[in-house]
Amino acid sequence: MAPVLSVLAAGRASTTAQPPPGADGSEPAAALAELQERRVWTFDAGSGIQVCFDNLFSGARLNGCEQLGQREFRLLVAPEREPINPSPWYALRIRSSKPCEVTLRLAIATPKARPRAWASRDGRRWAMAPDSQWVGEPGDRECTIKVSIVPDPLFIASNHMIGIEELDAWSSRVAMESGVAVEPIGRSTGGRPILAFTLNPQAPPDHVIVIGRQHPPEVSGSVGLMKFVERLQQSDAALADFGRRFRITVIPLVNPDGVHEGQWRCTLGGIDANRDWHEFSQPETRAVRDKVLAMAKEPGARIHLLLDFHATDRDVLYTPAPGSAVEPAGFVQAWLDGVQSRFPREKLESTASHNLDQWTFKRWAAETINAPGITVEFGSLTPHERIAAKARVFAEVMAEVLAAQVPSREAPKPRVPGRGDVVRPPVTVP
Repeated sequence: MAPVLSVLAAGRASTTAQPPPGADGSEPAAALAELQERRVWTFDAGSGIQVCFDNLFSGARLNGCEQLGQREFRLLVAPEREPINPSPWYALRIRSSKPCEVTLRLAIATPKARPRAWASRDGRRWAMAPDSQWVGEPGDRECTIKVSIVPDPLFIASNHMIGIEELDAWSSRVAMESGVAVEPIGRSTGGRPILAFTLNPQAPPDHVIVIGRQHPPEVSGSVGLMKFVERLQQSDAALADFGRRFRITVIPLVNPDGVHEGQWRCTLGGIDANRDWHEFSQPETRAVRDKVLAMAKEPGARIHLLLDFHATDRDVLYTPAPGSAVEPAGFVQAWLDGVQSRFPREKLESTASHNLDQWTFKRWAAETINAPGITVEFGSLTPHERIAAKARVFAEVMAEVLAAQVPSREAPKPRVPGRGDVVRPPVTVP
């Protein structure tokens, strides 16, 4: 039997990404990501029925398609480069001229992962394929899904889709509600803006930095980031003091090109962004680096925490390496202990020994900013309601611990002098 990639080689068209010149007119670095061909595949399914597949939408990933039987099709899903982390992403749209049932055989390039399909009629509300419709386990050559289709399109993807449009709309809403602006801090290889906003800009320059979506398929990380930030946006009694004293800068989408192209791991330049925090070969990591360093150079500025939201096969926190000289020195353990106390029936998984030899964002944070860099990973199959609950607790405990550990720089409230008091000129707080 021919290998999967050979079976569909004739039906797979792709190009190598060609980034535009830089903003200064300089020549771009050589791009390595292999782009899918954006197109429609149309097949005769008998009885006057035509079945159409396409990848003509942001976030799609479908590299090839062939008809095996009247209503049976094989779909090729391949990464943007190899070797690559086995975290496959696929997303396609299917419709038929008349209602019918079809069988789809997903031939995913790596056999190590077979994410179960999710389906949506509107691209917003998603449901996982039930056992009765799905066959496929890690190591299988193919996985199979049976679906009923109609003239209206049906989206099929390896997870809920939260893409550029959704994240940009969320950023605009949160910023507007908070009375701040969304600003571009740079542009991706493909020329897409990398957006940021800062909550509590009136607070002293005590900073918390939150970034997300370095890896395109990691939707659960975006869910966690959004719920985390939304909790910090609130000004109830639990967060009022924190909101007066700390600024939170949010960069929700570091890799917009990768998300748009439905890539598995990389930027348009074919580089894993979360391994580029030493070379800074990509404009995406350079943009975030420059923003953080500019904040650090502000008069009196202190960066206390940098959080990077991701998704993996489970909920886990990756903390600074053992012996890292980060400030505030006791934050990490106090935060972990505080979160664990709020989930007494669940063991909070964390490790300080993850990818110590790789130049990740958290390593760069510890070694360059001397502040805790923490990777917050949520499971790809963790229910979104559970992610939301955890993210809110993470935010609340973070606020409590930082407020307790970082000395306040607010000016003291004025007191009416009493008899015998020595009245001195007001102190200017830097």
